[in-house]
Amino acid sequence: MNEQEKVETSEAPQGWFYQPANIRLLIIGLVVACLAAVGAQFLYTDDHPHFDVEKWYGFQAGFGFAAFVVVVMLGKILRIFVARPEDYYDS
Repeated sequence: MNEQEKVETSEAPQGWFYQPANIRLLIIGLVVACLAAVGAQFLYTDDHPHFDVEKWYGFQAGFGFAAFVVVVMLGKILRIFVARPEDYYDS
């Protein structure tokens, strides 16, 4: 019996994230939260934006998402320089 078969036949209780219905519920909840954040711009009026681009509908949400993507990509690049070998702490 190899490792893969041992994992598949184990009787360990499955967590909340292993159930497809819960994953779908989580994704739907995140989409609703994002749409609510963009929709909240109707209630928030900033009379004095610093730049004209800030007047665009949904700019803050788009800018936040783009900043998140950039940070994640920079983290992947940084990992190349700071990662240690897998057996670094074994000695």
